[in-house]
Amino acid sequence: MSNPFETQQTRARKEFKALGRAEKNDISEAEIVHEMTKDMANPHSAQSILQAAASVMYMTAVKGGETPITDAVNRCLDKKREEKASTGLVPNPA
Repeated sequence: MSNPFETQQTRARKEFKALGRAEKNDISEAEIVHEMTKDMANPHSAQSILQAAASVMYMTAVKGGETPITDAVNRCLDKKREEKASTGLVPNPA
């Protein structure tokens, strides 16, 4: 059960530390995924396995310095700006 007084940053830091401990102790991603699915509503379903695997992959990427959500949002915002500019909906600063 989560601590209601923990911040998102604290929880993320705990997850990064857990990944580090797993690496130091030769715990594979498959083992982590298997353990994670035990806490899910339908632990033996493909959906649970995919969700757990995606979580591990995402946190590993972030721990490695990647920012996949930020990168995607920035591209979406760039596209929206380009669309607005091409339709003339953006005021032209004088």
